[in-house]
Amino acid sequence: MQYQITVQGQIDASWSAWFNGLVVTSATSHANGAITTLSGQVADQAALRGILNHLWDLNLTILSVIQLEPQGEQESSRQLEVRS
Repeated sequence: MQYQITVQGQIDASWSAWFNGLVVTSATSHANGAITTLSGQVADQAALRGILNHLWDLNLTILSVIQLEPQGEQESSRQLEVRS
């Protein structure tokens, strides 16, 4: 499955290997500060939990976890938003 995980805070792109090869991109907005998105293929739920545990260990706030599902030419998504 393809996932897109968004966290508050900045993670350097060089950490991609630590997150099972997910693509790490960071952006800064004046309203929210630094936001990092990790996206890519996740093998299974155990791998997803490992990634989320890494984010927890870094004390980063998870803003959203989106599972992208290909449906023919279009993609739909299931989103879990974490609110504090």
